[in-house]
Amino acid sequence: MIIALVGKGGVGKSTISSQLIRALSKRDVTLAVDADPNSNLCDKLGMEVTGTIGGLRNEIVAHPDMVPAGVSKQDYISTHIRQIMTETKDIDLLVMGRPEGEGCYCFTNDVLKNCFNDLIPRYRYAVIDNEAGMEHLSRRVLPRADVILFVSDPTKVGVRTAARLSELADEVHIESDKRILIINNVFGDISEQLMDEARSHGFDDVFVMPHDDFISRAAMEGDVIEVPSDTPFGKAMSELIDIIEG
Repeated sequence: MIIALVGKGGVGKSTISSQLIRALSKRDVTLAVDADPNSNLCDKLGMEVTGTIGGLRNEIVAHPDMVPAGVSKQDYISTHIRQIMTETKDIDLLVMGRPEGEGCYCFTNDVLKNCFNDLIPRYRYAVIDNEAGMEHLSRRVLPRADVILFVSDPTKVGVRTAARLSELADEVHIESDKRILIINNVFGDISEQLMDEARSHGFDDVFVMPHDDFISRAAMEGDVIEVPSDTPFGKAMSELIDIIEG
């Protein structure tokens, strides 16, 4: 199952990604993909990054003779993916990273696309934490996902932004079986006006993720976040997974 998370910066997308990965990894080994050059998914999971696609690309640019004659750069990187992945008993982490120097992300995106095609079928679950916006989806780096989670803050502006991202997915023909809007970090009861706004945009489901003091304290004390299953957030995560797999 491929689960992609998208949303603007600062809405808690990486926090939700990390806790979703933790929960799913208790069922089976889960592929976690940090596809945001500015993300901190590895920190929230407490995993050290052994290498990145962007970093490997930078090495090849600096030392082109490291690629054997007759082998393309993409093929070379594809054969070395396992060396730059961080692997634990339950989670395998692949980090995109940031290419250095001039130029766009086109090469790194192409490599990432090839990695998706090669790696994802090996896992029961693949969770992809995308960068803010729809860069990877608009470039069709990920041409489909079983579930796309659109994360919003608890505001009408945030919900409308998530709806525009869903519309963009339609425009670039991203296939998905289910699209869920997550309204994150909600204090108390959500207003009917906001729920009406959320329901008006055609998502398959609207899910409210409550504010949890545990996450606020954990963020102040360190980078690693592991939310217990009996907290408001932990209980909501279990419900979210039921919806995802339902």
